Amino acid sequence: MAFKNVRPKDLVCFGVTLFVLLVCFTLIAIFSGFVHEPQRFRTMLVTIVLVFFCQFLIYEPIRYLVQAVDYATWPREDPPIKAEKGDAEANHITLLKIQVRGLRSELVITEGHQNEMLNRRYKHISGDLLLFGSFFLTLMFLVVTQESQEYYFNTNNMHRLFFDNTSVSFGLSQVYYLYQIHLFLKITMVESFFVKDVQGHEGWWAMEQWQRIGVVRLRQVRQLDAHIGWGKPKWDKKTYAPEWKLPYHRLHYTDKFWRIYDPFIPADFRPTFLNGLLLNFDHHGYLNNYPERRGYVVLMMSAKINCLKQVEYLREYGWLSRNTSALFIDFAMYNADANVFTVFTLRVENTPFGVQISRAHVDTVKMLATVEMRTSWELLVLCVYAILIISFARGVLSRLWHDPRAIRESWTIVDVGICLLNAFLLGLTLMRDMETDNLLKMVETYTRGQYLDFQRPLRLHQLLAMVKGFLICITTLRLWKVLQFAAVFQHFSRTLFSAWRAVASLGLIILVLLMGIGMALAVPNGNNAEVFHHIIAAVITCMWYSVGFNAGVRPTEFFHGGVFLGLLLYLVLVFLVAIILLNVFASVIYDYFEETGRELKEQAGRKHITFMEFLRVEYMNLWGRCFRCVDHGYNRHGRTVSENVELSLRKRERKRLQKEERSGKASFPQERLSNEERHADYLRRGDRIFKLMAILNIQLEIFERLVLGDEDGNLPSPAGSDSDPEDMPEMYRKRQKSDT
Repeated sequence: MAFKNVRPKDLVCFGVTLFVLLVCFTLIAIFSGFVHEPQRFRTMLVTIVLVFFCQFLIYEPIRYLVQAVDYATWPREDPPIKAEKGDAEANHITLLKIQVRGLRSELVITEGHQNEMLNRRYKHISGDLLLFGSFFLTLMFLVVTQESQEYYFNTNNMHRLFFDNTSVSFGLSQVYYLYQIHLFLKITMVESFFVKDVQGHEGWWAMEQWQRIGVVRLRQVRQLDAHIGWGKPKWDKKTYAPEWKLPYHRLHYTDKFWRIYDPFIPADFRPTFLNGLLLNFDHHGYLNNYPERRGYVVLMMSAKINCLKQVEYLREYGWLSRNTSALFIDFAMYNADANVFTVFTLRVENTPFGVQISRAHVDTVKMLATVEMRTSWELLVLCVYAILIISFARGVLSRLWHDPRAIRESWTIVDVGICLLNAFLLGLTLMRDMETDNLLKMVETYTRGQYLDFQRPLRLHQLLAMVKGFLICITTLRLWKVLQFAAVFQHFSRTLFSAWRAVASLGLIILVLLMGIGMALAVPNGNNAEVFHHIIAAVITCMWYSVGFNAGVRPTEFFHGGVFLGLLLYLVLVFLVAIILLNVFASVIYDYFEETGRELKEQAGRKHITFMEFLRVEYMNLWGRCFRCVDHGYNRHGRTVSENVELSLRKRERKRLQKEERSGKASFPQERLSNEERHADYLRRGDRIFKLMAILNIQLEIFERLVLGDEDGNLPSPAGSDSDPEDMPEMYRKRQKSDT
């Protein structure tokens, strides 16, 4: 009976598939085996997933494209559609069950469910909520699994080790004059990295886990002339002799010995495409913006004694002079226990006043994140995220394919932006892995006197972090549209849409006023107060001070240009901006909120169904199908049906009275219904009674056909008919004999 309606074609397909699977598993067992190392097994799983992705993302679209071109180029007459053989025909019982399901659906559908536009909107929101909600949660899990909060402590400690003084090292923050830079290089950058332990091995004095990769690179940028003002300075790129003398004389032993003349020769940066794309940036300093691919470079030596001689040589021949604008100290360290890199960029700026301004920039990144180094949980999240983003992109492309005008909608543009950001994220990840692989090959063969430039993979890692941040931001923004079924989000959306002109105008007025006050405070106080040393910093200080964040700002910092002027600007900032304008801003938004709330209350009186009511009706049978084992059926408890119904009604009435007593509403009379509402309720109750009666009649007919009919649900002909008695079911014949 199980294979009665199965077609021979399906049996042949099943047999071929089973044969292919058995052959494949047999070959795997013979040549590969089933016991693998964890890393190899993880690599096999990733390979299988990649094969499936290539199948559905590359080969399937190509196949459909070829078939479409074939059908469009060579049209053919399709054969008429015929009914397939072996399909089970619908009998009486099947048709009656379909009628019962239809009547049950009509029983729960009220008058509010008949709004087709609202139903279509809720249907779209439910599908969007399922897809985008799972996509959003998976993205959050992906960020949590890839980002480690432990790197902060290493970054903070490394910054303190090189910026502050210790008992062994000389801190960068204590470099006030130009001659102290050589002392910092000698103590902190040379002697601290060649401290011998008990066993005689040289290493870093602070932590044995960290090892410096390659050598330290010193790079300085020099100005051609004194630069004062807003213009962009001109950087020197001439070739000098030692002590910055001209003309430059090339000697025959220049390339034979260690780089004596290199400190006075501009660095040769290779003009490749990736270098121009990734390294064409400026370091934002306190005085100027310094380019990355300019300047005079010195590579420190690998031995301690040679490094000390090199520092002494630089000091004697005046490599750092008054024309030096900034000195960059670049190097990288690696921790094998934590599998992380730390890239350092220490900067010392030489001001026109002769004072040095120092800054330590530390980045801790995990560049080695191959498949073997990822956990099973991370691989699972990546796989689920890839599947969801493919489904999301497919839905967006399908919508644009069937309705190209949808690209003008703002939310469609947001969806396209999410897809493009994910594609860009994938491309950046592949580029970072390629750059990291190239660096690893250099690490395998590098000499101790070679500098390894980690700026390119570091820039890719920083760009990945920024793209990931934009992706999270735009995904969260897209979630606003998905949650539009809730009244709170509808309230906010309508308020923002109706009040954006007033809010934008008032916000522009506040911003202009803050800029004016910030400039007025920066002019007399910028030379004496850190929070007003720059116009942009002064405007930002006024902004966050006006909204209540006053930590770190003292009122006396306003009085460097005079007590009267400072007091006047302080009162304008506090009272005019912080109290009056911000309160007006909040009052405008509050008025629009009240107006939008009244509109929503008027629409709520039209008896629209909520999103939860739509889900309860739309997915009515989902709970029963998924949790069928939880439903234990009806239990009489030794009582009749009427007694159980009466007992249930009493319990419900008792709970309602207790709830009213606790809430204090029992003393208030209930609101009486109008005649129209009572008549509508009467009609609704009568309609439900008739539908229940129809359901009971059909169920009784099903029961009769199951008991008295044959396997197709056909009832026997009545007595005295021309039908053959042998065609009657056995149960009905026994019953007829007993009656006679």
